[in-house]
Amino acid sequence: MRQPKPTTAFLLCAGAAVLLLSGCGESSISSVPTVPPLPPVMPVPTVPPGTPGMENPAKRDRYSFNNKCVVLRDSSTGKYVAAAGTGYTASADAVGMAEAFFMKPTLLGEYALLNRSGQLLNAAATVNSVAVAEATNTASLRLLADGDTTAYVATPQYDVALTAAQIGSYRNFVDPLLKAEVFTLANPANGQRLTTNGTAALTMTAGDSATQRFKLEEVTGCAAYPEASSNAAGETFKGTTSDGRVLGMADVHVHTSSSTFLGGALSGRVFHKFGVLQAIPNCDAVHGPMGSKDGVGAAFLNDTNGHNTTGWPTLPEWPSRGALTHRAIYWKWIERAWLGGLRIMVNDVVENATLCELQSKANGNLAQDCNEMNSARRQIGTMYALQDYIDAQYGGRGKGFLQIVLDPAEARTKIADGKLAVVLGIEISNLFNCQVNYSPLRQKEPQEETGSGAPENAYSCTMTETGAPNEIKTQMEEMKGLGVRQLITLHEFDNAFGGNGIFDGLVLNLGNRENAGGLPSGTSPPLQSSFPTGEFWTTYDCPVENVTPGFSGYLWGDQGGATMQSLGPSPPFCVFTGQGGRPGGTTACYPTTRQCNARWLTPIGLYTYKKLMENGYIFDIDHLEYEMKTQALELAEAQNPAYPFVSTHGTFGGTSLDQGARILKNGGFLYPSIGSIKGFKDDMAETRALSAGAGNSNLFAFGFGTDTDGLSGQMAPRGTIAAGKEVKYPFVLFKGAPFDTLPDFASMAGVTFNQPEERNAAGAGRTWHEDMDGNAHYGMMADMVQEMRLEGTPQDMRDLFNSAEGYLRTWEKTLASSAAINAKGIVTPMGVLRPAPAPP
Repeated sequence: MRQPKPTTAFLLCAGAAVLLLSGCGESSISSVPTVPPLPPVMPVPTVPPGTPGMENPAKRDRYSFNNKCVVLRDSSTGKYVAAAGTGYTASADAVGMAEAFFMKPTLLGEYALLNRSGQLLNAAATVNSVAVAEATNTASLRLLADGDTTAYVATPQYDVALTAAQIGSYRNFVDPLLKAEVFTLANPANGQRLTTNGTAALTMTAGDSATQRFKLEEVTGCAAYPEASSNAAGETFKGTTSDGRVLGMADVHVHTSSSTFLGGALSGRVFHKFGVLQAIPNCDAVHGPMGSKDGVGAAFLNDTNGHNTTGWPTLPEWPSRGALTHRAIYWKWIERAWLGGLRIMVNDVVENATLCELQSKANGNLAQDCNEMNSARRQIGTMYALQDYIDAQYGGRGKGFLQIVLDPAEARTKIADGKLAVVLGIEISNLFNCQVNYSPLRQKEPQEETGSGAPENAYSCTMTETGAPNEIKTQMEEMKGLGVRQLITLHEFDNAFGGNGIFDGLVLNLGNRENAGGLPSGTSPPLQSSFPTGEFWTTYDCPVENVTPGFSGYLWGDQGGATMQSLGPSPPFCVFTGQGGRPGGTTACYPTTRQCNARWLTPIGLYTYKKLMENGYIFDIDHLEYEMKTQALELAEAQNPAYPFVSTHGTFGGTSLDQGARILKNGGFLYPSIGSIKGFKDDMAETRALSAGAGNSNLFAFGFGTDTDGLSGQMAPRGTIAAGKEVKYPFVLFKGAPFDTLPDFASMAGVTFNQPEERNAAGAGRTWHEDMDGNAHYGMMADMVQEMRLEGTPQDMRDLFNSAEGYLRTWEKTLASSAAINAKGIVTPMGVLRPAPAPP
């Protein structure tokens, strides 16, 4: 999570794929047909279904009925299922008298059956109908080919943790794809099957009988299922360039899975088995009437006036670029971004235990599990469930546009097949439960700490290697088994490894005190403790451009640290109580100069970084204290080849030009957040020059980290727009200037993007416009590409669409360095552990 460049008062950072490069010769990039989107929402038909819409194949598999319109035919009698009041009977003699059902996949092999009245078939004891917005699990039926006894792998569930063994079984399962003419429909919870009974109502019964078997015949005339829209049409691309590169943009820092973090402060979900009506509903159940319980949103935006809670489709106040506690990522909006060229997404599972405890207690949910690692595990489960759900929409296992990948070779294969490759990462403050609890009696400086406890600081994790659950090695290996490949080791607060990069001078400082011993979990009201041991950040004066001798300056016009806000008297009327006589500590007393975090790399932090490198994790240095970035670079550069670092969404506490040049030369990358398209272009130009000046021979690529759904504002509209540079809808990407000047796009078909819009069957809804709303939701990444087209150069577009390739090359260099470390041993440079500057 980050603080967006367009700053907002008290904004607490809790937290398309068109790609690429110029080349010569023929490219193997081609267009790949997309699965047609759901039909546009329209009034519910009042006439019975017509003739079959296609010749019914003799046999088909259980997944191939995705988003199809069918009638059910009792295979034992030949009768069709027809509506009868609120229920159904198998009594119709002709297809024209049958009920037509839209088959909405709820997960792989399960469907919700939408009738022509716009309600779902509900598998109660006597089958009836239920509104989509009120549907529960009994409206999701498992479809199996007659006689199918396959032991199908368990389906990942939303917000449910998985084990490495379960993920292995899920990934390695070989689906038999049995084809049949006759199927059964069952309630997965109890196994009871949909059963006919002559002219009597359909029921759900156990056992096995001929009256439980149906033929599904495809027809026309179904009601349109209520669903969000990607507002795009056309064929996206697949393949590689003539020299083997992948094309696509990379969003290397996003929080797709964050629906449940912060104790449920966010409203909405990235998907729901019954679609958008339940995924993006009225938020009053979460935020209270008129948003009165949205404490996190009110605090972050300094806005206590509440908000309109109305959900899909009218959405009067959200999603918007500043609605931080409402979902801006829904799976159909990811689809629009993918169609616009997004080919790599790094999903960082995210949590903040301190804010989670405050929010859950405010909501009266005292049983909420706010442990950050547990939340990470549940969110990983959500990502596998999302992949499974999208696969279901696209007609089968592995057919969806979004696929989780575990190594760069798999990512290249998926992207070449036209998919969006998803990498799992972690961004939490207490990684591996390595929370630090400060002791006011401690004598050791951070570089000397052991975490042994009183009188010294205590840690909640350990460096021992016996297989115990609190060991760093045990947890690191567990996360790797769950599919995590990228790590941020510090987030918003100090932990056992060292100090975070300071970028907020008040709110996060209060949070740091609570996280480091000021708020015992589950035992005290917010911001209050009987025996608090937490401390405010202990600090030192940050380097200053053109003042500090030998300092190269800051990247992207940023600064180091933050101007800290003293609580109570300011110097000279307060006393510095931080370790070694530095500012901060038990008292929030700070000088007026910008302050950086004096908690540098600890021995357990050095141990963790070595293990991270041995395990081949992508090392994201964002949120590290400014000088800790240098310490980490010294460790990385002591290896042969050097271990690459990445910076995925900004500098956070400051990144120097020297540090940036070293990261680029070592094969890493620097991708910023996007405050505006013009700011992004400026960052790109500066980084391009920095790369050239460093003698970097690596491919220059420039992606971004949107930080969407991580309590972070999104890209703003451009403000003053020159005549002729307005975004006009519809627009076509991958055709016309500047794409026609880039050989890699020569064989591509264009994709047409209409104005982002949501509507229901009655026509109620709303639109967004890039020039007025900025990136209101994730799908408007495609509109950002159109802005780059209008404001940038062919070089800018090429470098943007190099970003997926650039990410994969860094990943490959990461694994190469890790292999060398495991073969030769890791090298520890002299003097890497050292104290922060002493106070003047």
